[in-house]
Amino acid sequence: MISLAEDIRDIAGWPAIARFANSYAPIKGALTIEEYPFEVFPQFSHATGELCQVLFRAGDADADRLVRMREILTACYGRPVERGTKRTWWGPTAAVELDTVKLSSHEEQLWLRWYPIQETEEG
Repeated sequence: MISLAEDIRDIAGWPAIARFANSYAPIKGALTIEEYPFEVFPQFSHATGELCQVLFRAGDADADRLVRMREILTACYGRPVERGTKRTWWGPTAAVELDTVKLSSHEEQLWLRWYPIQETEEG
């Protein structure tokens, strides 16, 4: 399902992601990875019009979903770089991050983010 997305800055947790502050998501989609549903937000740079990230957001940070996403990504890309709750898998041209975002003291979401990298970024 694809629909018009809200302004990406309205998505919970946005203030913590200054890297993508100059981007917009013109569409919002839905995707299931194995049995786990995600909302999908392709984000484009206001300055260049290029795709700068794709955000996959799950409605909760269920432990089973988190473990399964780690397993899938590790099988595809090898061991991640771990910093706190964030796991980053580096490829030759792009990175994939898996992290939890705390919305309130009672609610967390699972975020999976793909973005292209520059040579100086790699962990």
